[in-house]
Amino acid sequence: MRTNAAWLVPFYGRVSSEFVRRKLRHWIIRMEGGPAYSASIRSVLHKYYGIEVGCCSYWPWRQKPLVLHRGTRIGNYCYVANTVRTFTRNHPFHLLSSHGLFYNPELGRVTGPPVCFGKLDIEHGAWVGDRAIILPPAHRIGIGAVVRPGSIVCMDVPDYAIVDGFPARIVGWRVDKSLIPRLISSRWWEQAIVDLGEGRLEKWSAFNF
Repeated sequence: MRTNAAWLVPFYGRVSSEFVRRKLRHWIIRMEGGPAYSASIRSVLHKYYGIEVGCCSYWPWRQKPLVLHRGTRIGNYCYVANTVRTFTRNHPFHLLSSHGLFYNPELGRVTGPPVCFGKLDIEHGAWVGDRAIILPPAHRIGIGAVVRPGSIVCMDVPDYAIVDGFPARIVGWRVDKSLIPRLISSRWWEQAIVDLGEGRLEKWSAFNF
């Protein structure tokens, strides 16, 4: 039986201990039927960490939220494995050292703006497999794309592409490329799961959109 855990969201903000916060995240998720369905955990991620996770999507919920950097957006109906790592900025290469003392003003040795985090969009329907790593300058994993387990992604991934390897390269497509414009124009990801209906897998085939 699912229980609304929205009352825990403001309480979460008053807690500073990561140990307690982790317990609260797991309670919220369990009370609301799991990570794919919990609206309150999405509120926590957005309000306190600047991370957006869409309808029915899985993300690395067993890890600390900031394993996904602030500004990360995950679309609807995605699966991002718990062991995925993402990075949205690089250490600078033009300095004497890439140590933070040489570029991070928070460490008290330099002045000026820090090296800022970028943004990462994991679009609707994407799958990012176990132990995949996403590095800049990649900032978009396309709609319906597949990042195979263990891949090191250093580029944007096109819609419905399958990438693999180190560095990741396009090794195939989930559907015939001629179908991709029709799939994108259908905006299937905007439909609620109840509207997508029930039935055999053939009913949800890309060829039916």
